[in-house]
Amino acid sequence: MLFSSPDYPLFLIAVFFLYALARWGGPRMAWARIAVMILLGDVIVMLVAKDPDALWDPVGGVLLRLAAGYQDWPLETILRWGVGTAVLGGALVLGRRGGPWIASQRGQDAIARGFVAVIAIVGAGVAIAWDRGALDEATTIAVQHAHLVVLVILGVGVGASTAEDTRPLGRVVILFVASSLFYHAWAAAMPGPYRYLLFLLLGTIVLDYYLGIWIERTEDPWRRKALVVVSLCSNLGILVFFKYTNFFTQDIINPVADYVAPDAGLHIRPLHLILPAGISFHTFQSLSYTIDVYRRELKATQSVVKFATFVLFFPQLVAGPIVRAQDLLPQLETLPPMELERAKQGLFRICTGLFKKVAIADTLALAIVERVFEAPERFSALEVAVGVWAYALQIFCDFSAYSDIAIGSAQVLGFTLPENFRTPYRSANLQEFWRRWHISLSTWLRDYLYITLGGSKHGAARTYVNLIATMLLGGLWHGASFAFVVWGALHGFGLAITRFFQRATAGGDSTQPWRMLGACAAVAAIGILGVSQGVGAIGDSERTQVWGQLVLAWLTVTPLWAVVTAWLGADERSAPEPEHPVVPFFLVWRSPDRTVVVPELLRIGMCLSAVAFIASLHYGDQSLWIPLIALTWALGIVADMVERGEELLGRRLYLITRRSIAVTFTFQYVCLAWIFFRATDFDNALAILRRLASFEFDHANVVPLVTVTMVVGFATHFFAEGSYRWLRERFVALPPPAQGFVLACIALVLRELGHAKMVPF
Repeated sequence: MLFSSPDYPLFLIAVFFLYALARWGGPRMAWARIAVMILLGDVIVMLVAKDPDALWDPVGGVLLRLAAGYQDWPLETILRWGVGTAVLGGALVLGRRGGPWIASQRGQDAIARGFVAVIAIVGAGVAIAWDRGALDEATTIAVQHAHLVVLVILGVGVGASTAEDTRPLGRVVILFVASSLFYHAWAAAMPGPYRYLLFLLLGTIVLDYYLGIWIERTEDPWRRKALVVVSLCSNLGILVFFKYTNFFTQDIINPVADYVAPDAGLHIRPLHLILPAGISFHTFQSLSYTIDVYRRELKATQSVVKFATFVLFFPQLVAGPIVRAQDLLPQLETLPPMELERAKQGLFRICTGLFKKVAIADTLALAIVERVFEAPERFSALEVAVGVWAYALQIFCDFSAYSDIAIGSAQVLGFTLPENFRTPYRSANLQEFWRRWHISLSTWLRDYLYITLGGSKHGAARTYVNLIATMLLGGLWHGASFAFVVWGALHGFGLAITRFFQRATAGGDSTQPWRMLGACAAVAAIGILGVSQGVGAIGDSERTQVWGQLVLAWLTVTPLWAVVTAWLGADERSAPEPEHPVVPFFLVWRSPDRTVVVPELLRIGMCLSAVAFIASLHYGDQSLWIPLIALTWALGIVADMVERGEELLGRRLYLITRRSIAVTFTFQYVCLAWIFFRATDFDNALAILRRLASFEFDHANVVPLVTVTMVVGFATHFFAEGSYRWLRERFVALPPPAQGFVLACIALVLRELGHAKMVPF
């Protein structure tokens, strides 16, 4: 909720300065620093509560009431401030003097037991209030006093940050408070018991914390397995309950019951469950911890606060990247320094993500994608194809935008999160695609599911089965629908065929690829001929007959597609780099000190062309838009080629052409899979496929806004990596006033490109 709102920049700024002040320490201006930290904490609370009367301390209470225009100062509010001041003062003293004990093992054990007690009390209270129909009244009382709890925990963190030996503890506590409030911002807007989901999440955190310690201390292999199974059941049980209960009951159990006993009335009514935000991501993060401890690849943490902060870490809590304990926990054990250059890179990364989200993803969603998938029968084949391609861009820009903002936010705070996307539509085969797409998920599935199933250790056939099974479960992880299972099957079968070709041609026999291409072409020809003759149709209904023929066509054509893409894309990676790169003579212009200046000039021209495009959106003619985009993209590409001394002709051009064909084929297959990922159900997917097969080429709905946004999206995706790094380095090197000016300009541009309707991540 908070991440998708305009309040997130203010939240990040408040957390950044609160965390930065916690690093400062020292006696100089200590009370002024503490007051500012409490005020920043109040700002964070206000972004969730939206009510100045919810504050119990006068530091933020007075200022925020004045800012909100309140004229009255009731006695009740003043008395509340007195109570809050006393609580805050006690928490500050406790953090300052009791910090060493809190950071000790005994202190962390006591805090863990306190977590258990609080979670049990809240859980019992919610259950009793819900049973008596008094949950809303109880929640109102809890909300009125919630800030006191925040003041206690935040006060301890601020107090601990004032002493040198406990400053790391204070910083972690502050991150824990901010991350908890970040998640609660979503839960607070939910109805009924969902408003207490933070405590359910804390319950799983404390359980995994204890399980990690017990697994590490236990030597008996059966007890260790039993403990890790408990972790699997608790985490996956919650995930399955919220995400898959209705899927299993409505899509599996009820249809089977109707078939076996149609008159028995065995129908299970659907539960009106709300999927908790980020449940799939923090479930996988917790599981990575207990599994790594079980495999003895990670030491169990002895600090429940650090483990809770790892799971709740707000930048990536809702939609990834999936951060493993091996990556983030060590950074919480030894907190990294906050570096100005990394913070600037983080700001640049956040701006990149906002541009992808606001300018590309949301525009394509509202301009064509939602309309095409809602009613494909109203559009021509060309318009539907554009809608599918636009969705491919939308989901990449949307998802990678979240990762960019999350990684950038962590960089601002000094933390390093793993990369999650590396221009996946540049992939020449499906295997490469999954090395570039949602990397944190694909590597998680590989390390914790594919390898657990046996990986490639039990023969070729078992390898292919494991690949397909992993992708089927990966599809189901994305959503509780058979359409997601089909999406996983499309990728799993394609990956298996790609792996089969790579293994079959690894021996160096130059004729083997041609034999496989011929065999797959023959199979594809037989399949297409059979489909044209009605082979594969099953059942009596037209719907089942069509699906049978589509499955036959997919099974027979996919091997040819996978082999062609693997063959075309493999040669380019294995070819040696030329010893003497050829660069056109007119680009070899060097400065007196022998440094190449042409790339710099080309990139300056690239920036000017981009500015001209943005200006033309408001002042210029539409005919200038695409040429200016193409010029910007081309200047960046040429600058990279000149900088590397790229060879432009001969063998290199031939290999690039081969790879370009493979990239195009791979993208089209991925788009086919995206149809099932985006479709509301099988009938909707079939309607999309029917329209694509109509070969109608009307394009009235492909308006200039759609065309230009797609061109910008693809140009951004295939943008020169060296030129992107150059832009980032130039931004980082700017003096702070110039950086502020650039950020203000970006904000104004995004404001103009934004939409009244916000499309959720």
